[in-house]
Formats: sequence, structure tokens, C-alpha cells
Amino acid sequence: MFRFLAKSALATVIWKRYRRPIVSTLALFISYFFIAMVHSDYVSWATTTAQHDNLWASFVVKWLALIGITLLYYWFNTRSLAKINNETDAERHTKPHNKQSRRTAHPPPEAAGPDPFADIRSKDKLRSRADVAMEQPRQNHKHH
Repeated sequence: MFRFLAKSALATVIWKRYRRPIVSTLALFISYFFIAMVHSDYVSWATTTAQHDNLWASFVVKWLALIGITLLYYWFNTRSLAKINNETDAERHTKPHNKQSRRTAHPPPEAAGPDPFADIRSKDKLRSRADVAMEQPRQNHKHH
């Protein structure tokens, strides 16, 4: 049960973080396959009908389509990464950098009345119940 939950949580974190690159890479490979399939069909049709006049153009169109899809893929992924990086940079610049600046940014609210712990703070030494009990003479101790 725990192993299933851990795997599910890991898959969810990976999917949320890398959904855009995963989907775009899958679309890229499907596009490559589709372009290759269409080109292969055209080449087989051109060879069976003996129409080799425009066969060279099919290779040019195929490679231009592959290059275009690849450039679109890189543009899409670098634009999304730049957008994510700009957002995280903006968050980093708006958040306080250390604990001291966080403390001074929001001072604790002042008490409206007198401080109930003022007596305790002014004592030189604080004693616990155990200290008090040990200093008392043993009353329950039976003498032989």
C-alpha cells in the first residue's frame, strides 16, 4: 500500500513538473512518425506509378517539415522554460532573503496589558518542582 502511494506521489510530482516537456516531446515524435509515414506513402505511390519527376521535391518538403517541427519544438520548450525561470526569479526577488529580515518585516504585536511573566524574567535562577522537592527535608522517610 505504501509503495503504491509513494509511486503515485512520485508520478504526480513528475507529471506536474514536467507535463509540458513530456507532452511536447510526445507530439514531436508523433509528428516525426506522421511526416515519415506520409513521405513513405508518397514515395511508394511515385514508384508504382513511375512518376519520378517530383520525387526530389518530396524529400525537400520532408526535411523542411522535420526541421520546422524541430524548431517549433525547441521554441515552444525554451519559451516555457524562460517563462518559468522569470516567474521563479521574480518570486526570489520579492521574498526576504534571511530570517533576520523576516523578523523585522513583521514585528510581534505588543501586549495591551502588563506582562504576566515579568516576575519570572527578573529572577536570577529558576527552580523546578524537582529542585524544590529535593531541598525539603525528607518527611516520609522512616528512621530505624
